[in-house]
Amino acid sequence: MLVNMPKKKATKKKEETTESKKDSESSKAEPLSAKGKPLSTAAKLQTPEENIKLEQNKYIQLQLLDQQIKQVQQYLQTFDQQLVEIRSVISSLKELSTLKKGDQILAPIASGIFIKAKLEDNQEVRVNVGSSTVVTKSIEGAIKMLQEQEAEITQYRNDTLVKFNELMHQAEALQG
Repeated sequence: MLVNMPKKKATKKKEETTESKKDSESSKAEPLSAKGKPLSTAAKLQTPEENIKLEQNKYIQLQLLDQQIKQVQQYLQTFDQQLVEIRSVISSLKELSTLKKGDQILAPIASGIFIKAKLEDNQEVRVNVGSSTVVTKSIEGAIKMLQEQEAEITQYRNDTLVKFNELMHQAEALQG
């Protein structure tokens, strides 16, 4: 009976040694990605077909992001154009207030088409507020209204720029 006891201990030791070898081997033989990082379990088990599908999905996501980025860029360009126009009108209104009654001016009647006119009033302007409704405003009131529009558009532009940066980061992350 004493002979059997050491055999059992040896068997247990042998099992423990085998298990510890398996553990150390599995941690040492961990597959690595191209960047030298351990692959996830899902990545280890992917077939070539699954890898192709993943790449196709990435490509589709990049295409969608590209479309969104282009749309957001168009919004940014539109906001920039509106801001330039508003600032130009504010500048013109400030200049108008320095003119005197009777001064000769060029009044626009269409894009790039002007008519000579004499300034009768340099204190008030007519503002189209929509639906073919025109109201009289002081130059200061018109400037204040335009500055409010400028602030609103600037805020929209800033919010859109944040979205643009988020989309760019997503695209960079997908490209790896």
